[in-house]
Amino acid sequence: MLTFVQFSSRWKRLHHPSMDVEGDVGFFYQLYGKLYHLIGQEARCFDSSKILPFLLYVENTIAVGLDGVYEYRYRSVGNVESRWCNGFEMSATADSKVHNLVGRAVADARCSALRRWMTESVLSGDFSRLSEMLTWFACEDKILRYVYPDLRYRKAMFMRLAGDKQASKKMLWTDLAFNWRDKRGYSLVNTIARQFRFSSPSLGKEECALLKEVAEMLDTIRSERLDTYTVIDWKDEHLLVLLHRDGREFRDVIFPQSVPDDVQNRHLAAQLVTYNDKTYINGSAVWFNEEALPIWNGEANWNDIVKKEQDAAKLAYFTTAFGKRLSLYEDLYTVPEDPEEAYYADMGIYFDEPNIFDFLGCMKPSGASGARPNGEVIYLNR
Repeated sequence: MLTFVQFSSRWKRLHHPSMDVEGDVGFFYQLYGKLYHLIGQEARCFDSSKILPFLLYVENTIAVGLDGVYEYRYRSVGNVESRWCNGFEMSATADSKVHNLVGRAVADARCSALRRWMTESVLSGDFSRLSEMLTWFACEDKILRYVYPDLRYRKAMFMRLAGDKQASKKMLWTDLAFNWRDKRGYSLVNTIARQFRFSSPSLGKEECALLKEVAEMLDTIRSERLDTYTVIDWKDEHLLVLLHRDGREFRDVIFPQSVPDDVQNRHLAAQLVTYNDKTYINGSAVWFNEEALPIWNGEANWNDIVKKEQDAAKLAYFTTAFGKRLSLYEDLYTVPEDPEEAYYADMGIYFDEPNIFDFLGCMKPSGASGARPNGEVIYLNR
C-alpha cells in the first residue's frame, strides 16, 4: 500500500500541472486505503495499480458527474463500477461493499479540488486556461476514450496538415475538446455546462450559484472546427481579421504567437473559438500558400473523415452485460426513434434488455399491465 507521501505524488501527476490537488488529496487517500484493504481481502485477482484510475472516476463523479453522463448514454461503456469490480473476481457481497463505500464517499465529499480548478479556469477570462482545462479532459478522461469515434482518420489529417507530431496532437485534442459532439449532439462544453447548471442543492446555495455562473459562461462559447481563412486585415502582431472561405468575417481574432508583417492576404488553417466576447485561434495554425489553398477543402475533408469513422464503427462489435451484441455504430451514432425509449436510454435503461421496469413488472399481480411507462414490458429473448 502506498504511503500518504507516495499517494500524493502520484495523485498530483494524474492531474493537470496547474491544478492544486491539496484540498482533497487526504480524502482520496482515505478512500484509497479502504478500497485497498477491502479488495485485498476479497479479490481473487488483486492488482493495486487499478485503484488510482478508479479513484479518478470517483473524483469525476463528485466534481461534475461527466463520466456518469457517458456511462448511461453509451452501452459500450457499461457500468464502470461493476466492470471494475469484475476485474478483481470478487463475490457479489464484496461488490456491494465497494458500491456502498463509493456511494458514501460521494455523499460525504465536502469539497472538490477538480471542480474548483474547472470553475476558476472558466471564470478566469483567460482563454489559455479554459482551453487547457477542456483539452485535459478530452485527452485524459478514460471514459471519453470509449465514446470517441475511431481517431485514426483525424490523426492522419492533422499530421498531414501540421507535419509535426506534437503540433498535430495538440490540434487533435483541441478539436475533440471543443468540436466533437456526442450522439445527442452535445459538445464537451455543453455537457459540463449542463452538469454544473443542475448541480446538487447539497453543495449549498453559494456553490450552486457559482456553478450556474460557470454554466452561463460556458454557454457563450462558440467554436469553429478546423478550416481555412484568409487574412484580410491586421491591427498588430496578435490581432487579425479573418475571412472564412464561406464568406463569413471574424474580426479581432487573437493570435497566440506573433505574426509577421506580411500576413495581409495570406491563408491559414485554424480552429477558432469565441469565449467571453473575444475570438481566439485555438491551438496551432498552419499557413498556406496560394497553390495549397484550393487543395484543402475543409468541408469535404470533414465529411470524408466522418464517413470513415462511421464505416469503421459498423465493423466493430461489443457485447452488453446482458449478452446483447451490438455494433459500435449503433451505440455511438444512433438514438431510439421512440421519444420515450430515447428518454430512458439516456439514463441507461434499455427496453430491448432486462431493466428495472421488468423487475417492477414481475412484482405486479397477475393480469396487471407491465411496468414500462407505456404499459408494455419488453423482455430479451434468451
